[in-house]
Amino acid sequence: MPLNKNLPVIYFIRHGETDWNRMGLVQGSIETDLNAHGEQQAQDVARALSEKRQELVGFQYVCSPQRRAQQTMGYITTALGVSMDSVKTEPRVRELGFGIWEGKPFWELKDSPVYPADAEGKYFWRPEGGESYEDGVARVDDWLSTLTSPVLVVAHGAVGRCLMGYVVGMKPADIVGLRTPQGCYCRLQNGQIDWFDANHNAA
Repeated sequence: MPLNKNLPVIYFIRHGETDWNRMGLVQGSIETDLNAHGEQQAQDVARALSEKRQELVGFQYVCSPQRRAQQTMGYITTALGVSMDSVKTEPRVRELGFGIWEGKPFWELKDSPVYPADAEGKYFWRPEGGESYEDGVARVDDWLSTLTSPVLVVAHGAVGRCLMGYVVGMKPADIVGLRTPQGCYCRLQNGQIDWFDANHNAA
């Protein structure tokens, strides 16, 4: 994929931990809530972003419609003194749908003969009733084409890989292996992916 040179700065935050994350279950379109650890992660990253308040002047605030992302954004807007009413809920950054695999353990999916063994195959694989990474990139591309200013977006792990990989022009096989740590924030700028923890250290 070509590098997307004309995009504004993007800050990406993955939602905090849920019980399903902790148990290793496939969430996808299923609605789940932050657990206590996830709430602490959201508060920590919110504090970190509040310390960068001056850098975030003029940013749009965008959030997945899913509850775990909305809860995370709530902590961020509170820390930044921004109203949740100013946050745009954006369906195109919702998590990838995993169809019949939602609610099942990731190990069961990874051990299944229907799941491709190679990274590029994983990118194009579409679970029954769900979406592929290729589908996610198409959604993200459609959303990015509307951006006119820097943006802070709270979303999810798989769609976050689509976002990061597409913005910096990665190959499909490399996108599926990207890290999306919780309790951290990611800056996408000048073709670079930079992750920071809640103390602003490289993560």
